[in-house]
Amino acid sequence: MEEQDLKLIFNAIESGKCLAFLGAGACTAFRKNGRDDEPGLPTGGELAKWLAEKCQYTNGTTYDLARVAEYFLYTQSGDREPLERALQEKLNIGCSPRPIHTVLAQLPQVKIVLTSNYDTLLENELTRYGRNLIRHVYNLNNPRAGHFQGTIFFGEKDLILHKMHGSIDEPNSFVITQSDYIRYLANLHDIDRGMPEYFRKVMIPQLTLLFLGYSLEDWNFRVIWEGVLSTHQIYEAFVKSQ
Repeated sequence: MEEQDLKLIFNAIESGKCLAFLGAGACTAFRKNGRDDEPGLPTGGELAKWLAEKCQYTNGTTYDLARVAEYFLYTQSGDREPLERALQEKLNIGCSPRPIHTVLAQLPQVKIVLTSNYDTLLENELTRYGRNLIRHVYNLNNPRAGHFQGTIFFGEKDLILHKMHGSIDEPNSFVITQSDYIRYLANLHDIDRGMPEYFRKVMIPQLTLLFLGYSLEDWNFRVIWEGVLSTHQIYEAFVKSQ
């Protein structure tokens, strides 16, 4: 990353104009003090491989998490409970918050975080540092998932966290299979079932977006990016029409 790019990021954070997107890479293992590996949560690929072994899915040596999860669901005749239990088993491993969670929790200028992660590591760290957390968990099964009233007036310790693809403590909220992602995109701009307009129309178009812990090949990133692009296009068309 160029120095010029870093300055843009620092300026956005300092001015309170930065909206952070947090991906799975933010929760993986890291090297502490340059010596010892600190264990973390599995990557999407590792989770896909583990699920593939549980449902005897074989497709070469690489595995797409959404596709494997879809197959896992198929082996259970569409019953989501075994898939949800398996995900909880793999993700509830007592992992400590990563440095990125600690940094975000200590940046009072960062007021909004959107994440596709299911874990609660960020929530734990925000509580530890006394942030006033306002959390919204998206759930495909909730006909009013898109109803969220945010604010543009923040207190010093306020932070709004939108969990785009569900949360480990609400297992029926997981967006994990290919069908889930298709439904998520199909509902994206729906007032009742889509991403709340507070994020889509108010915050995302006007803030600097900082993606942390994403791979360009991730389903999560591709879904988010498509949503961001469409949101910006709608916002720009609206501005030009005024």
